[in-house]
Amino acid sequence: MLQYLAFISKISPFLIFLILEFFVYTFTNIYYIFFAIILLVIFSVKNIKIRDDLNIKWYLFLIYPILLEISFLAYILMEPDYLRPHYLIIANSVILYFYFRTLRFYFSGIDKGVSLNNITIFGNFVLIFFLSSSMYGLHSSLRISVWLLMAVFTVFLALLVYFVMYINKIKLNIAIFYILVVCLVMLELAWSIYFLPVSYKVSGLILAIGYYMIMGLSRHHLVDTLREQTVRLYLSFGFLSIILILLTSRWR
Repeated sequence: MLQYLAFISKISPFLIFLILEFFVYTFTNIYYIFFAIILLVIFSVKNIKIRDDLNIKWYLFLIYPILLEISFLAYILMEPDYLRPHYLIIANSVILYFYFRTLRFYFSGIDKGVSLNNITIFGNFVLIFFLSSSMYGLHSSLRISVWLLMAVFTVFLALLVYFVMYINKIKLNIAIFYILVVCLVMLELAWSIYFLPVSYKVSGLILAIGYYMIMGLSRHHLVDTLREQTVRLYLSFGFLSIILILLTSRWR
C-alpha cells in the first residue's frame, strides 16, 4: 500500500496536468478541480521522506506549490486563446515536477539548499507573473475591488517571501523586517503599474521583473554576497527588460 502511495506522490504533476486539461475543456466544476489539485499537492509534499536528523517543517514547503496553483487557475480563467492554456498547463506541471524532485533531495539531505534556491528563483518569478496578471485581469474584466485584490496580493507575497527566508535559514526577526520592506516596495510598484495603459499580462510581467530584482538583491545581501557588479547586473537586466516590454507592448 505504501508503495502505491509513494508512486501516486511521484506522478502527481502528471495527475494535475490531466485535471487541468479536463478543466480547460469544460471550464466547469472549478471548486472540485481546485480541491483535487490542492489535495494532490499536500499529499505529494507530506509523503516525501525526511531524514531523521534534519529539522524540516514540511508544511512550509506547501506555500509555493499551493500559491502557484491558485494563481495559475485564476490566470487561465482569463486566457482567451484556446491553445495557449495547454502550453501553460505543461509548463505548470514541469515546474511542479522539478519542485517535488528537488524537495526529495533536500529532505533527504543530499541537497543543502542550493538546488532548491535555484528552482524557487525561477519558480517565484513565474508565480508572481501569474498572481499579478490575475490581479490586474480580475479587476479589469470582473471589476473586483482593487483594494481587495491588492490585499490578497500582499498576503500571498508575504507568505512567499517568508518561504524564501526560511529556505535560506534567515532568523525570524530579520525575516520579518525583509518581509515588510519587500511587501511595501512591491505594493508601491503594483499601484504604480495599475495606472499604466497596458494589458494585464504586461502589467504582471513588469511586476514579476520587479520582484525578481528586489528579491535577488535582498537574497544576496542576506547571505553577504552582494557586490557592486551584482547590483549593476540586476538593475541593468531589470530596467532594460521593462523598457523593452513597454516599447514593444500595445498601449490601450
